This record gives sequence, structure tokens and C-alpha cells, in this order.
Amino acid sequence: MQRGLDMGLGIQPIRRRLLLAGLTAAALAPVAARAQGNGGTARPIRLVVSATSGGDVLARQLAVQLGQQLGVPVVVEPRAGVVGTESVARAAPDGHTLLLAHTGTLALQAAAAGRPATAKGGDFVALGAVASLPLVLLVPAASPMHSVADLLLHARFGSQRLAYASTGTASVGHLAGELLQESAGMKLQHVPYKGQAQALTELLSAQVDLMFSPLPAALPQIEGGKLRALAVTGARRSAVLSSVPTLAEAGVKGYDCAPMFSVLAPRATPADVAAPLSAALAKVMDSAPLRDALRQEGAEAAPASGDVNVQLQAESEKWGKLLAKAGVRPE
Repeated sequence: MQRGLDMGLGIQPIRRRLLLAGLTAAALAPVAARAQGNGGTARPIRLVVSATSGGDVLARQLAVQLGQQLGVPVVVEPRAGVVGTESVARAAPDGHTLLLAHTGTLALQAAAAGRPATAKGGDFVALGAVASLPLVLLVPAASPMHSVADLLLHARFGSQRLAYASTGTASVGHLAGELLQESAGMKLQHVPYKGQAQALTELLSAQVDLMFSPLPAALPQIEGGKLRALAVTGARRSAVLSSVPTLAEAGVKGYDCAPMFSVLAPRATPADVAAPLSAALAKVMDSAPLRDALRQEGAEAAPASGDVNVQLQAESEKWGKLLAKAGVRPE
């Protein structure tokens, strides 16, 4: 396919690569120019992370390589939930304040603002999708639940409602739990905590019955026999835990929860600022090392095709409806 494109354009492969390199450098020039502050010191880009689990790992992976592409330091700034998304929505649209968020947080922020998350009329313009993040469904090692079938039986016929931990309202773990309740027709008790460490600690001590967690955070406890993995939430099994079924395979028909993380800028960001940022992000996401790093973290690199604003709009509407049905409101 690549050879055909080169022949059709009348450009030899080497010339074509040089031409693309030149175009990319030209596109990034406005950002580099804006990045220079007093005395030629590079003004850093703030990458605000609104997710309290999963997003911090993705942000660290992105920051280094994106900074190298742009020639500007990229500083990760964790600001959980709607507070983080709103801080970027209100920031100057100059390319120096960006947001890494997943569709659940965007849906909640959009509901609070009373308008779409992205695209026309939204608070943000999407620079590019980064990754989807399937989770692993965990129970303590001493739990009587050894399978998803056991969990469903306990949830439906047990004397007490099962409690599941998450890292906060509209977190990826919260979304996974709400979707399980809707898909399986059962009721769970949501218990939000202030971070991954606290939620895992409560699960390990059996203060809660289950939790949906990003795989890397829980893998040491799974391998050490302290936690039991019942299923993963994506459409495919995890390469890291290939023996663990998906929830759909385990009997929850149609279940698929892998919220999309994307990099966004304030909606008024000019095209000549957004375009080079998008180009740099695309180049970073096309690199094998980053894709391999994401895979090791249990994430899957987002597809490069399609309009990311349209994709995000559809995703945020999906999760927005689920959160509204569950009666979840911005905190």
C-alpha cells in the first residue's frame, strides 16, 4: 500500500520521507516560537491529568516523548475529576495548557456545563486519541467468589449488597461498575476513594468486596496471591493475563468497558496552534516504543483513523447516559 501511494504521487520513498519531515518541522515552528519566553527560555506545556488512575501512567509516557517532539518541556499536573477538566476549559487557548482525560470524566464535565464535551459547542477540541484502558475485576484472595458466575450469584441472592471500590466518581473503575450493574441486571454499592492506593488497601483488607482496577497497579498483588482476578473488562483478553476471561466470555453478554483517553485543548485554540500539537502527538503515538509501553501498562493504543472529536462525542454521550441513569452528579 505504501509503495502504491509513493508511485501515485510520483515521489520516491526517500524524497517523500524528507518532504514529510520538512512539513512536520514547519508545522511545529509556531509552537516552538510561542514556547520561547524571556531570554529564549522554553515555556513549558502543562498536561493536566483528570483521571486518578490509569491517566497518570499514560501522562508520564506521553510527556517525555511529546516534549522531545515539540522541543518544549511537558509538565504533568494531576487534577482529578471535573476540577481538572474545568481548569483546562477556562485556560488561555495558546497551546500551553492541555488535558489528558477519559470519556467518563468528559461526560460528567459536559453534563455540569450543560453542553457537549467536544466538537461544535463543546468545551474542548481534541488533538488526538491516546489509548483505551481495559480494567481487571478483582476480589480479595479469601473471597468466596472464584468466578464471575459466583459474583453474579452473590449479587443477586446474597443477604447483603456487594460493595465495589473505585478511585472516585466517574473514574474508569466507577464506569466499569455501573456498566456491570446495567448489563447484568444487578445492584452493587459504589464506594469511592481518593486514589488507587487507598482503594487497593481497602480491597486487600476486605473492607470492600470487589474493584475494577488498571492492571499494572494490581499485578503484584495478583501474582503474589493476595488478589484474585475474575475477568478483564475489554473486548479481548489481556496479553499480561491471558488465562483470565473477558466479562463477556464469563457470561455478561455484550460487556465492553475500555474508556478512551485523549489529549484536548480549550475550544478556542486557533488552528495554527492546534495543528502542530496534533501532528506531534500523532508522531509520538506512531512510535513502537510508546505503543509497547502502553501495552505493558495494560492499555491499548487508540486507532489513528477517523475524526477523534466525533468518536469522543459518541463515547461521552454513551457514558453520560449511563451516569445520568445511575443518578451520578458532578462533585
